[in-house]
Amino acid sequence: MLNATRRIFSRTGQPSDLGGRFLSITPGRCLGLPVLLALVAVATAGLTGCADTKQTSSGAAIAPVVFVPGLGMSALEVQARTDGAVTSFDFLVPAMNPVDALPGGAKSALDYSVASGLPRAQANQVPGWMSLAIDRKGVASNQRGVTVAPVSVGQDFASECPRYIPLTEQLADAGWKVDANLFCLPFDYRYAPGGNSFVPDLKMLVERAVAKAGGQKAAVACHSQGCLMAYHALRVLDPAWVEANVAVLYGFAGQFSGCSDCLRWAFQRGWSWNVDDQKASPVDPSWVGELALDLQPSVYGKAVLYRNGAKDYRATDAKSLLRDAGAVAMSRATAVYSLGRQDWFRLGSIDGKSLPVASRFVFGVDLPTTVGYSYDSAAVRTGSCEQPQCAGFWNVANPAVIEADGDGGDSTWMNAAPTDWTSDPSCDIRKLPGVDHMAIVTNTDAIKGLVSAARGSVKGSVPCFGAG
Repeated sequence: MLNATRRIFSRTGQPSDLGGRFLSITPGRCLGLPVLLALVAVATAGLTGCADTKQTSSGAAIAPVVFVPGLGMSALEVQARTDGAVTSFDFLVPAMNPVDALPGGAKSALDYSVASGLPRAQANQVPGWMSLAIDRKGVASNQRGVTVAPVSVGQDFASECPRYIPLTEQLADAGWKVDANLFCLPFDYRYAPGGNSFVPDLKMLVERAVAKAGGQKAAVACHSQGCLMAYHALRVLDPAWVEANVAVLYGFAGQFSGCSDCLRWAFQRGWSWNVDDQKASPVDPSWVGELALDLQPSVYGKAVLYRNGAKDYRATDAKSLLRDAGAVAMSRATAVYSLGRQDWFRLGSIDGKSLPVASRFVFGVDLPTTVGYSYDSAAVRTGSCEQPQCAGFWNVANPAVIEADGDGGDSTWMNAAPTDWTSDPSCDIRKLPGVDHMAIVTNTDAIKGLVSAARGSVKGSVPCFGAG
């Protein structure tokens, strides 16, 4: 999950997966917020009275698009009750949202939260509020007195998913109108699939989009972690409803398995308001949405993903790695949230069953991608140690990286996982050499694929998007 343009741990000398992929807009598209908002205003001008528009300006029918963002790029509303008072504010993960993408001209993620209601004096309490409590059985929940939800759902793309405004610009050029037939579906990314409101929110938003489009089925588009969320929803919702309301699933560099190098975040210091903090990771060590999914051998095979001295850790050793590194709570959570234990996931990875609707996937290849880490001789936890702080992995700032092919953020192994269950990989999957994990959402070929899939769905035939 790294971006070749800027890596989150390059500021510490250690590249890591998810970090940099969210830190840079496509080269040449780093627009300041006033310009971005102006472009969105142009794209959405005249929406009043045109909400049920079903055609492009050329008169061709158009399918509504519901877009699902990647990890940390959904704007969340947080409410914390302490001493009888309620603090309410909006939150965007600092490492995942560059300054140019922050709403309201904020100069940092902290400024963004302060402007929306967070007293600056309480800023140091936010990491605690946003962490998840993992009980003795491994079940994750919000901290007591804390509620977290998307700021809204499908109402205001620019405030819900500001990181993807450049994507809306390109789709606007193709005829879509923001918040009229192009919507964003933010979600609480801290939780694993099924642990948040995503499924009912998707159902509600898709039904609303279809109604506004006069019954035209929706195209569900997604990026990164958002693709796993969308995939889960389309597996667990009534297949008859899916077929009646969704025309196609279109994935930009989708994650469809546990994230190998993300696992390190479970035994590393959590996120910081300061994006230059050399010891911070992109997320909190308690967030099960990436860290408790387990590593699927169906994706990673027998590849060595971590190494500590002479000891190798493969996908089948994920729980052992977590325990050795002192991340005991996350090890418990993995027993609960592991994808391999979920019937909906096994339908594809084990049974090879395709979705009830067409699916198309595009991702980058041919970029060196971090898939794990190698430690010289970190001390494993012993005795009563149940926290990463008392094991040796915690204090290693710059372990050597283990690399494989990928998009600079996710490995090709993970991106290509739908090969096991999509109807026709030669038709449904396209690889784009040299396109990194974040740049793909504004890549011309990738956007053309979405436009083609959505337009084809109107005619009842989603075209192939294989190589060529």
